[in-house]
Amino acid sequence: MKSIFSTLAKYSKPQDENYLTEAFVFLINSLLANEKFVGIQILNRLCAESGELVFIVDDDIAVSTQYVTDLGIPDIKISSPDKLVYVEVKGYSPVEVTQLKRYKEVLKSSDCGFQKLILLTRYAVNYEEHKGIPDRQVCWFEVYNWLKSLEPQHAVSAYLIDSFNSFLEDKGMSIEKVTSEYIEGMPAFNNLINMIEAAIKSVGIPFYKNYPRAAAWDSKGFWLENKKYYCGIYYNAPLTLIFKAFNKKDLDIGKVASPTYPIREALASIWFMLQFEDVHLFSLDKDRQLEEITKFIRTAYGEAKQMRITPSA
Repeated sequence: MKSIFSTLAKYSKPQDENYLTEAFVFLINSLLANEKFVGIQILNRLCAESGELVFIVDDDIAVSTQYVTDLGIPDIKISSPDKLVYVEVKGYSPVEVTQLKRYKEVLKSSDCGFQKLILLTRYAVNYEEHKGIPDRQVCWFEVYNWLKSLEPQHAVSAYLIDSFNSFLEDKGMSIEKVTSEYIEGMPAFNNLINMIEAAIKSVGIPFYKNYPRAAAWDSKGFWLENKKYYCGIYYNAPLTLIFKAFNKKDLDIGKVASPTYPIREALASIWFMLQFEDVHLFSLDKDRQLEEITKFIRTAYGEAKQMRITPSA
């Protein structure tokens, strides 16, 4: 069964840190409500090192998101009558030193005996760059491992923990053992990329001549028509083929009354999406697979062109 957090993530932006934060806080609050001891275990691991006890069962704990202060809006606020912790969450965006300094200043103005600023990131950051401003830096894969080690007694708690960890796996925010599946997985992924390239050529969309192949840390695909379009796969959503139409201000979705494939609006682009599970792609032979991918690219390209306010020359 697909993770409920991953399922709901379809309705957020592909790299939405706010959704990641809200999902994490929802999990913590659910644990505090159903099994407070388990929830406190996570909070103490997040806020302290070496098994130090920060929060205890008798504490009246509040965990919220987007708390507004005079100097900014920390992503997470964790508090009890004598403790105050701000957590700044970074999934994809860079860490801002000035932002951390402002939150530290707000903390110092508090009369709470225990104050901490936690930086929660996708990857480890260089403390030299941030001059040790946060009191503690934690990576998402550590949260993943902590959640794995919990032993909840409540069925709902166990389900939510497993579901959130599956979401972190989907987002590439867990570190697990590399198994022999790697041997087949990488060639299979490259076969898929080659099939996408063949489909683009079949449709007749011109590649961007300067550098048609787009390989990055988060995705792999192709730039098309002078970078007006992109087609490829995001590693954190390997079951979805994306066709992007850029310059959203020049597009009018209403020009296509009923788009053939699901559409998502991003800040500067519109995404057409082919969900492989919807067409049972992996149960098809290679000719049918190429046919489905080609049909998607042809349709997405055609409908994207219809949406152009000023048609291409």
